[in-house]
Amino acid sequence: MSCSSEIKEIRTGESIQHDDFQYIVTGYEVTKQIGTLQDSVMHRNFYIVNFKVVNNAVRVDHPWNNSVAYLTDEQGNVYENQPLLQAELQKVSPFNLKDNYVTPFQTSETTVFVFEVPDHVKSPYLMVRGETLMGDFFDGNQFRKTKVKLFD
Repeated sequence: MSCSSEIKEIRTGESIQHDDFQYIVTGYEVTKQIGTLQDSVMHRNFYIVNFKVVNNAVRVDHPWNNSVAYLTDEQGNVYENQPLLQAELQKVSPFNLKDNYVTPFQTSETTVFVFEVPDHVKSPYLMVRGETLMGDFFDGNQFRKTKVKLFD
């Protein structure tokens, strides 16, 4: 059994393994405007993150929601997905927006998260949260220690 507490850094397109499930950032964009919302006063960027969940389980569906992922910066600050910004993005660029997801076994599902981050943050990472499941015991909960690089 692995007890490593080291943080693992991965790139877009690589997966975070959580038991029989994989979380993959398939792409991201940084912008100052979403639809009619423009952030010219608050000095913030919108991180639009394409997110995929792959359920490799043989019999079990995977329930998850929009709070499964969050961003963190070099100082350890946490930035949560913004449902109102997701809804605004849905208006101008439709995607699979739901409050809650249940990904059936042997399938995958995608969504788009929107994070509001101060523009002084230059090195944000996406991380995921969740309950410890049987398969996570064998790798020391690596899903909680893996971060996806959202910068060049």
